[in-house]
Amino acid sequence: MAVTIYDVAKEAGVSIATVSKALNDSYTIPDHTKAVIRETADRLGYRPNARAKNFARQASGTVLFITDLYQNIAFENPHMFEIISGITTYLDRKDYALTLKPLSRQEAPLYIRDIIQQRQADALMIHAYILSTELAAILSRTDFPYLVIGKPSFRCNICWIDVNHEQAGQLAANYLLDKGYRRMAFIMGNEEDSLSQSRLTGINQVMSEEELAIEVVRNQSVYSLDDQVLDRLLTRPPRPEVLLCSNNHLALHCLQQIRRLGLKIPEDIGLLTFDNYPFSMLTDPAITAVEVDMHEMGVNAARFVLQRIHKPNLQTQSYCTSPSILERAST
Repeated sequence: MAVTIYDVAKEAGVSIATVSKALNDSYTIPDHTKAVIRETADRLGYRPNARAKNFARQASGTVLFITDLYQNIAFENPHMFEIISGITTYLDRKDYALTLKPLSRQEAPLYIRDIIQQRQADALMIHAYILSTELAAILSRTDFPYLVIGKPSFRCNICWIDVNHEQAGQLAANYLLDKGYRRMAFIMGNEEDSLSQSRLTGINQVMSEEELAIEVVRNQSVYSLDDQVLDRLLTRPPRPEVLLCSNNHLALHCLQQIRRLGLKIPEDIGLLTFDNYPFSMLTDPAITAVEVDMHEMGVNAARFVLQRIHKPNLQTQSYCTSPSILERAST
């Protein structure tokens, strides 16, 4: 005979209501009591019916992840799928499902407003790429559980979580200074590349403390370089001792140009990239990278958004996970 919630309550010495709340991670039940009840349920082999659980908590068991899934996004923004992997890992443990909804920045405000009004999901996770001032205004007025993945590019009072890209820039600059590099150049995208701009802010903070400056090369695209600009940088005296690239695409382009000019890495010039994926570990030489655990960021984001379901007044504007250096032959 299948083990029931009544069996778990009797074995744990608590009421049926307490068991139900504990297994649904209610904030009204102490963590110690939750741990005892969960251990008892696992030991007895109790498996709650997902449909019954959702009915009891008057929920759909669904979290909606909204972003713009445009063509080539997997190539341009591989972080997103590491984040989604972390989110699903955590939600699955809590008997929630993640549903993806592709929307453009223009479509998002009206669609999300309807979702909130109709309660079509238990919570929303929104990628900052589609965030606009109109959408931020909607989110700031609602008590519906949501979380924006990525720091907004404008001032607002909505809930968000992100990686500290300034800290990543500081880590990169300190590492290169410790390796003896002084003449550095930062290769980045255009003025709208807010992620690279945050990294540059961190780099500048460290360099200014050493009374040094870093040369900045901005491009029309986040993922491609002007060969002539790069050639002038690499051939004029004195050339930089190391290039810091804001992403793998730019780093690969730099590596190819350095080779074309007959220069050697790291003997003639060093190379560092932000983010490990998708090329840095595959090149020859392998490129030193500043890496952040985006899977863990997804886990943290999912944990927070489920907490908001139980505590609607919970707020956050925070950074999570710390960057690390993956040292390789290019430095």
